[in-house]
Amino acid sequence: MTVVMLFAMQGALAEGEQPAPLYATVGEALEDSAEDRVIAGGIPGEYYAVVTQKDGKYYRSVALCDEKLNELNEALENLDYEAEDFFEKHDAAMQAVDDYLKTLPIAYSEEFTAEPLTDGEMASMQGKSLSQLTEEGFEIGSNGTEPGEDEEEILIVYSLRYGVYDYSCVVDADFDQYIAAQENGAEGELVVKSMSLAGITEWGFEKRFHTDGTVEEPKDPFAEFSEIVAEMITFIEKTQAGEEMDIQAFADTLKAKYPDYADMIDAYITMYQTYGAEGFASMMDPAQ
Repeated sequence: MTVVMLFAMQGALAEGEQPAPLYATVGEALEDSAEDRVIAGGIPGEYYAVVTQKDGKYYRSVALCDEKLNELNEALENLDYEAEDFFEKHDAAMQAVDDYLKTLPIAYSEEFTAEPLTDGEMASMQGKSLSQLTEEGFEIGSNGTEPGEDEEEILIVYSLRYGVYDYSCVVDADFDQYIAAQENGAEGELVVKSMSLAGITEWGFEKRFHTDGTVEEPKDPFAEFSEIVAEMITFIEKTQAGEEMDIQAFADTLKAKYPDYADMIDAYITMYQTYGAEGFASMMDPAQ
């Protein structure tokens, strides 16, 4: 099994509050996870986590990335994709990351204390539309067909997430109705026929899924991008209005506020210094 690093949001526990590890290494935790539903991943350079189940309870075991793993990941990222032996080197580098990752010691393991919906609560969803479920906090994921108990029966199944748990939702529609709803943008009108627990969410390795059931939604990168553009436009408008503005101080403030966009901010500042306020304003707004 190849282990792939995935991105997630960081949220480390305070020093001294980390529960004891259930496993010695990442490899041991992976071996104890269900083979048909391995939930594992993390942030390169920060952590890697594996979700396992014991006695009906779910646990997340977290390992902290070290310098050696960071070096192996960097070597993988810096391969020359134009080289004739790229694929051979890529496979070897991936295997090196995979092998070393499994040796990382588990720093701590934490139990998911959040309870899934009860059978009664899931039964109460029958007859509700998918749109109603989204209004109540469910997140709709993948969808498709599955065979029913009758060989000729086709079930239309949607994956739903509520908190830290995934649910399998069969909707009251045949295949033709399902296709028509997709074509007409009316999937939200499909109603629940039955619902069952699928298990902890497939993204349970992410620390933003807190063990108490609360979820930190990921930041929208485009929202911050829009904020940066708006601040640049405000700066330009003040300059055009005759205010004396310190471009370097403005850039430093902007980068401190949006550290993940430092390179983009530097590029904008260079454009401003090269083309001036008027030129940069016209580039930001082609209508000018």
